[in-house]
Amino acid sequence: MPEKLGSTPKVLIISNRLTTGPLWVFSLQQQKLNVVLEPNPSNALPRWEKEIPELIVIDLNLPRAPILELVRSLRGEMLIPFLLLASAWSEEDVLEAYEAGIDDYLARPVSPSLLQAKIKVWLRRSASGSLDVLNQIKVGTLQLFPSEKTLLLKNGGTARLTNLELRLLYYLMNRPGQIVTIEELNQRVWGYSAEADNTMLKNVVYRLRRKIESDPANPLIIQTVTGMGYRLAGE
Repeated sequence: MPEKLGSTPKVLIISNRLTTGPLWVFSLQQQKLNVVLEPNPSNALPRWEKEIPELIVIDLNLPRAPILELVRSLRGEMLIPFLLLASAWSEEDVLEAYEAGIDDYLARPVSPSLLQAKIKVWLRRSASGSLDVLNQIKVGTLQLFPSEKTLLLKNGGTARLTNLELRLLYYLMNRPGQIVTIEELNQRVWGYSAEADNTMLKNVVYRLRRKIESDPANPLIIQTVTGMGYRLAGE
């Protein structure tokens, strides 16, 4: 079994506000949370891929349109809770933010105690999700530990997986050698197909191959079945 990576929840704060960004970091660290601050919104996705947090707080000094664009781009890649801190938007604007993918909206100014309470609630809700009750599974040289979001590789190394990568790989590993259609994967990985599209699925497959394939450009483990879907090579 791979080494336990730790159970302290990690929170990624995307904030270019010079005052409140560091304030949130300090406040949440006092609550024994693992907190990472990213001041550049253009680095949000690569920072998420590196850190793999359990929750994201977005608190940006930007117009509404680029904030919503960031939310949509991140939501297309992950399932974790998003908390948006923003000025007093109109009801229509807030509804648009929920449609873009946020899980909660807090109108500024926000007190540290309120933000702490909201984060604790969403972390508990996220921790009780279906990923934690998935069983360990082994196929060939791959061994998956869902509760730790960890994959044990053939060479003895480990790969840390995002929620979407874990959902995709777990589903394929339960059907080794079988062709799984794109439509089926879209529904199973995202939960409901209306939120997914083929480009999103290809992006998750691409990232997963980079973590588990010896040669991602010529994959042997996750195979593409042209015009149909994907297949996990069985041994």
